[in-house]
Amino acid sequence: MPSEWLRWVWDMESGKDAPVFKDQAQAQRILGLLMRHMNDIAETLHQAPEHYEPLLMENPNNGDLIPIIDEWCSGFMKGVQLDSDGWLPVVVGKPDWMSTITLYGTEDGWDALEKKNLSLDEHKVLTAGLAETVQRIHAFWLEQRREQIAGGTLPDVVRREPIRNPTKVGRNEPCPCGSGKKFKQCHGSAGRLH
Repeated sequence: MPSEWLRWVWDMESGKDAPVFKDQAQAQRILGLLMRHMNDIAETLHQAPEHYEPLLMENPNNGDLIPIIDEWCSGFMKGVQLDSDGWLPVVVGKPDWMSTITLYGTEDGWDALEKKNLSLDEHKVLTAGLAETVQRIHAFWLEQRREQIAGGTLPDVVRREPIRNPTKVGRNEPCPCGSGKKFKQCHGSAGRLH
């Protein structure tokens, strides 16, 4: 749920510091963009997974672009850590799927990466595999959910509908962060806006 991961977007180190918005309009705009991005990724993976591509920065490197994946992989691993027990079926059960992400997204991986001394071509090959990795992981979780639905064991929290139109949030509507509070009492409160 956004209420679990959104605080880590604001504060990747401890998940505690909240942003300071100049006004409610800015808060709504930023939260709306984040929710729309989340929903776009989810919709792409659900409807057309073959079109999914991770959003990566690139180093120009005199025209021979170098994809920068450590930040993306670190963010992915931060998400995994938010529910480390829930991710065990993939992390332990499918370690080859997570190999590039853990290599570029964890301190142990960075140590191993330094020892490997990969060539630029090897780096690009690993980068090119990220989209397929995410597609596999998504397909795995989708199958897990289908099995849970068939067995009647799907948790209620997964059955919630995603936020479809987060661009305009009224003061008395639920906050798009998923906290369950009204927007005016959460990310739209005076204390958060100033």
